Amino acid sequence: MELSVKDRLYLPTFLPARGNFRDFNLKKEILRKIAIGDEEREEICLRENAEDKRIEWDVKKEKTLAVEFSKEEAEYLQQACEKISDEELPDDMWATVARIYDSVQGQ
Repeated sequence: MELSVKDRLYLPTFLPARGNFRDFNLKKEILRKIAIGDEEREEICLRENAEDKRIEWDVKKEKTLAVEFSKEEAEYLQQACEKISDEELPDDMWATVARIYDSVQGQ
């Protein structure tokens, strides 16, 4: 699966805040796989705009990240997407949710 910087920033926000130990470990591994490291932060000039508290980066320097999720991680992501289906979210976040859901189905 190819994830943009925006996808990688959004994904943690729709993962469950609570769960059992297995869920905790799946979530931890997913977050490790999609993390934006210091070097990448510098390359894309990732920063928080102090005025409006928004996260900004140079999209021209952005590269997608190819990520492979295990069967268990894919199931966890699918369940997370299904759990938030009745929530109100911004349209661009729904685009991320839909792409992730479609990508992990049938894994």
